[in-house]
Amino acid sequence: MPRTVLLAEDDRAIRHALERALTLEGYRVTAVADGVEALAQAHRGRPDVLVLDVMMPGIDGLQVCRELRAEGDATPILMLTALVETADRIAGLDAGADDYVVKPFDVEEVFARLRALLRRTDRTDPAERAEAGADDRAAA
Repeated sequence: MPRTVLLAEDDRAIRHALERALTLEGYRVTAVADGVEALAQAHRGRPDVLVLDVMMPGIDGLQVCRELRAEGDATPILMLTALVETADRIAGLDAGADDYVVKPFDVEEVFARLRALLRRTDRTDPAERAEAGADDRAAA
């Protein structure tokens, strides 16, 4: 069964190119253009991995990441952004992202980072990971 990717990117050209590349690589992709839709799709679709742009309309990628983590969602998150400063990378990782790639990027590097994130992920489905996170918080 193909792995599912939720791609949230407001730049239409980047979104379409990356969606096509991920699809050709064998992923099942849901692509959205803003943070509000990204959060809704993350709740609805329970993807295996998220690729989030930081600067998006509605809710930015950092807030999407924070909200998912606050809910106990442990789905791997790769931030994909034009923000290149060390402080920006730290902010993304501190918001709960698992990895951070700066634009412009090489699509092969994105593929490699997604494979690495998925290797480190428990083989349970995202709903079970989210439920386990909720159980962990309740026990604390």
